[in-house]
Amino acid sequence: MRKVTTVVSAMILSFVLAGSAMAQLNQNAYFLIDQDLATKGFQGATTAIKNIGPTTQVGFAVYSQAWNSAKGFTVHFEWDAAKGEFRKASGGPSIVDNQITINGASITPPVEDNIIGSSTITAGEINTPGVYEVSVAQQGGTAVTTAVGLIYFAVFRTLATFKTTNAFVVSAQVSVADANAQTRFLGTRYFRVNQEIDVKNSSWGAVKKQFKDF
Repeated sequence: MRKVTTVVSAMILSFVLAGSAMAQLNQNAYFLIDQDLATKGFQGATTAIKNIGPTTQVGFAVYSQAWNSAKGFTVHFEWDAAKGEFRKASGGPSIVDNQITINGASITPPVEDNIIGSSTITAGEINTPGVYEVSVAQQGGTAVTTAVGLIYFAVFRTLATFKTTNAFVVSAQVSVADANAQTRFLGTRYFRVNQEIDVKNSSWGAVKKQFKDF
């Protein structure tokens, strides 16, 4: 059952008057996560995060792929609250150049703006143990046509009882709203800590089938 809300569509309707003929936008859109937080932009890094113990920050950046129209989006994260907690103050829709120790390294990430810009509004936030969700939309302006860009920087911290032998998994879901305020659900990706990642070659058709809603 999809848990990503459509709050972002209502937000965008406040700023966009959709025409009677709705263009079929974001037909090939999807998203990926990136664990290379020290390098600006999407790097596609999915190296397994290992040897993570208690009270340690871990996280990833979410990036759009093949978007051709974006006025807003919703992100939804779920995880085992008995193993970790969401660190809202350490992340967000953009990345700032504050030093942070994350994924086993101390870094100062480069500044990176969100794909839809800095003039945004948010709604529909859910922040409870094991679940975080928020919708972000442009406050005016025209829809962004950039294919690849930052959506969200997500930071978590393992609990004091967490061990290096424990696995910590975060599921990430994204939906995108286009210039016509039409929302498209883009599927689910997983961030894994202390757990091997099964990597296999996939065709473009298989990727679309797994991560995109038709």
